Amino acid sequence: MGGANIADRNIITVLAVDMVGSTRHIAACDPDEAQAFLDQWLDHIRSSVERLGGQIVHYAGDGGIAIFGWPTAYEDHADRACIAAWDIQSHSRSTGPRGDPVNFRVGLHSGLVGLRIGGKNAIARFDVAGATVHVAAKLQQEAAADEIRVSAETAKLCRSPLDLTAHKATSGIADRVIEAYTLNARPDDVDHNEIANRYQNPIVNRVDELAALRELLPGPGTKSCSVALLGEPGIGKSRLATAVIAEALTSDVRCCVFYGGVQRRATPFAAARTLVGDMLAANSSSSDAHIREALAKLHVEAGDRRKLEALFIVGKASSRQRLTDNTQTQISRALVNAFLALALDRPTLLLIEDLQWIDPESRHFLKLLARASTPQPLCILLTGRPESSDQSMEIADSLIHLQPLSRANMEALGRQLWPKTRSSTVFARAIDRADGVPFVLEEFLRSADATNATSEHSLPQSVESVIHARLQRLSPKMKAFVQTLSLLGEGVEIQLATTVLGVDVGELLTALFELARFAFVHPLAGNSVRFRHQIIAEACANTIPRGRRLEIHQAAVLAIIRRYPNLNGRYEQLAFHAEEAGDADAALGYLWEAAVEARRNAAASSLSLIYDRALKLIERLGEAAEEKYVDFGRMSFASMLQLGEFTKVNMHLPRTLELARRQGRIAHVCSIQSQLGMVYWFEGRYEEALQITSEGLRTARALESTALVFSNQTIMANVLYSMGHVERAIAAMDELNEMLTGELETARLGTPAGPKCTVLAFRSWFMNATGQYAEALGFALRALEIAVREQDSYGQVLARITMGRNLLMLHRNDQAVECLSIAREIVERNGYDASKANLTGAMATALARTGQAHQAVDLIDTCIESGTHLRTGQIELCLLYAGYAEALVRDGKSERGLSALDAALSIARTIRNPWMIVECLGLRARLLAEAKPGTARVVEDLAEMRAICDQFGIVAWDGSRLAV
Repeated sequence: MGGANIADRNIITVLAVDMVGSTRHIAACDPDEAQAFLDQWLDHIRSSVERLGGQIVHYAGDGGIAIFGWPTAYEDHADRACIAAWDIQSHSRSTGPRGDPVNFRVGLHSGLVGLRIGGKNAIARFDVAGATVHVAAKLQQEAAADEIRVSAETAKLCRSPLDLTAHKATSGIADRVIEAYTLNARPDDVDHNEIANRYQNPIVNRVDELAALRELLPGPGTKSCSVALLGEPGIGKSRLATAVIAEALTSDVRCCVFYGGVQRRATPFAAARTLVGDMLAANSSSSDAHIREALAKLHVEAGDRRKLEALFIVGKASSRQRLTDNTQTQISRALVNAFLALALDRPTLLLIEDLQWIDPESRHFLKLLARASTPQPLCILLTGRPESSDQSMEIADSLIHLQPLSRANMEALGRQLWPKTRSSTVFARAIDRADGVPFVLEEFLRSADATNATSEHSLPQSVESVIHARLQRLSPKMKAFVQTLSLLGEGVEIQLATTVLGVDVGELLTALFELARFAFVHPLAGNSVRFRHQIIAEACANTIPRGRRLEIHQAAVLAIIRRYPNLNGRYEQLAFHAEEAGDADAALGYLWEAAVEARRNAAASSLSLIYDRALKLIERLGEAAEEKYVDFGRMSFASMLQLGEFTKVNMHLPRTLELARRQGRIAHVCSIQSQLGMVYWFEGRYEEALQITSEGLRTARALESTALVFSNQTIMANVLYSMGHVERAIAAMDELNEMLTGELETARLGTPAGPKCTVLAFRSWFMNATGQYAEALGFALRALEIAVREQDSYGQVLARITMGRNLLMLHRNDQAVECLSIAREIVERNGYDASKANLTGAMATALARTGQAHQAVDLIDTCIESGTHLRTGQIELCLLYAGYAEALVRDGKSERGLSALDAALSIARTIRNPWMIVECLGLRARLLAEAKPGTARVVEDLAEMRAICDQFGIVAWDGSRLAV
């Protein structure tokens, strides 16, 4: 091994052990006697650990540290560590030199650690580092004599049931609190779990696969057959097999089951011997006489009986010698004949789970069994991972490859673990990340804590540990390939991969073929390679040491720049690799280019996400990046408001304005003032909004900036309209309309919609308060024409909303439904959350007036349940509840409808919006007059409505011809 170091990162289980009171044992001993005593018990510890596949990495006087799961890959490393810990304690109450009992304390903890094999002069040394080691040691220190302390993390990873007693929370490392248990008994073999307990949740969907297996179930008149269920970890193989077993048990079918396991994958004939031995009632504790008696009763040839005797009676050298005189095929045939004699007195279903962990000799037995002539129908059902496909084809007549479940089926499965009363955000994130794999979904949901929170970036250790173990079984070269690819993304272009890896295409394709066989990546299709799941890529990436990660990310940045002269569409990718390579400045620069590109493409959602990423980098860079903080905010806020991201904007906008002023960036200050004015307007803070946009408008005119004049004056006009100054608002729009000629009609000017379209749409909206509905509709139609011509999606929404309102005012309700339906499709397609409440309220009104009130109610209920109404302004919310009220009343739910209208009127009064108050009062008067004729409130509402109209010059809508 020389002086080389092999570094790695893996989830493993650490065992810390210490002899209690060792000084007391050897205090009066001769040094040679003391050394011999300690050597004896250190040998006991070592043998207990190594027998279960562990490795002692550090001795400390009378104890040490052992690891399970590395460098040898074991998916059941937690089980092995628990069994080894129990074996360390099991020493028949031995005593020391002075007659005192020998006791040990053991601590077990599982987690991600840094690992390294190094050495000098051909002497290997294992180094293991990380909090996992310290927690295990801490648990050991706090354990009592003869006690095994097991952390919750280790307990969760164990596949076999554990007999545990909980402790109070134990302080681990620093401020970490470790939940710990005492292990009370030696764990059972993981493979002995009863099939009914493998999965408590029923199978979801898999209708076609289950139907295919039902046809193969053995029964009178059927033929023997063999079939393999193949799929990646967690896809549902065992669950489907369990469903088949459950159905078989309802008929007169014998069911035999064997679970493959890594602990026995290299034990010759382990599966076959267990299957036949269980039916013979012969196990490791059976006496030779008992086994001979059982074999004597077996109706097989004498030669087969002798072979079986040699296989099962392992206590004598002569028996073992006789076994070696037979070939693998001869022994396998003897086991086949024994199985047929024992099981095939009636139709039989034989389930072999996890074929990839079945020893080669037992696979040969299964191959012969599948082709044997049987007295009764026999169905052999195999389950295995993709890497066992070749082995499956040697045994099975047919293969069924399980595909990921659909989202609907994943949601149905997830709801069995995650009630609707818990966080829908956590649930949706788990569905997204599980990517159609039931086991992964369950692990994510089980890992979410009681506060409905789960880490955005962490994987459940039970999932990640399985992937780590599979990764360890690859050759070093294949492992390095898949680790590098994992850092390049879930999908990687072949050209980029070859450049970063420094290999030619042929070598990479050969490697990808092998990785596809082991289910790390999909079979190559097109010009890119994709991981089977993002979760696999994440788990593989977590095994790469920091230094190597930096090298890969640096190579990726250089490769992208070298390979792609046109970097459009690659800036976020570059930013990711630059950040991971430790170059935050470069990463922020790439993000800025990505933001510019997103704004150019009107990609509001992407721009909001880029802003979030930029904030993290800016925070890391500190004061040096304050200018970029202002730049990103100025660019992103308008789009975020369009999406309804008011909380985020409110959080950052004031500081952005303060920094822009401090930096003397007048144009930036002016731009931010218009955005802050928009926030105030949406929140109903009209006086503040008017003040800040008026100040911004003065600055914009001084700077002679058309874009800044437009943005500030547009917001100011909306504020004036909301305050009841309708004529001033219309005049402001007319002034902008005259300014926006020629190229300025369609220039973006930093706004979500085209300027001319925006001005015409808002002018149309303002005219609603003047009673000029036909003229207002004309302005809206002109706005829509421009938006359609320029392919301006947000402009189309603005135009159609005001068109719909005017059509309603003109009693053209069917046309309003059609117009607003198109707007809804655009909003849903583009995620314009800020517009949804207003639009949904208008749509509900239109539906209610066309005899579709029940549909209208459902529409608003869906909007409210989704929380969309919380991501908009107060005017929009008021209009939503007003539409809800009319729909409810038309649907025969008058009390609920009037209650919703009271909520709308309360909002209008709170923000002191005269036009909205008039709208709500007029609607309530009409609805009350219909639902409760003669109500005094009708007269009061109409009187208040007229007074407000007289005060502000507003024209109330005449709804006397309302179509019911």
